[in-house]
Amino acid sequence: MDPLTQGGLGASLAQSVSTKASAKIAAIVGFLAGMAADLDFLIHSETDSLLFLEYHRQFTHSLVFIPIGALIVAILMHLVVTRRKGIRFSLVYRFSLV
Repeated sequence: MDPLTQGGLGASLAQSVSTKASAKIAAIVGFLAGMAADLDFLIHSETDSLLFLEYHRQFTHSLVFIPIGALIVAILMHLVVTRRKGIRFSLVYRFSLV
């Protein structure tokens, strides 16, 4: 699945558990959380060009990473966007977990 499809699926699932008032935030949070599984692109090495392929779809694509990745996205989104709009952290975490 390509990253945009992952993000689109995350956005639609987050919107399915949101209210009409929070649907826009749910879509943004869900989109970013859906793409969080591909955070493994940050693993790279100047000396080993195949290191990325060795670690791609490992820990970040596991069921164990879902709550951790959701927490990372929820914390970042809460600090940057949703805290100013008065949206509770638990709601942001739920959007990113779905």
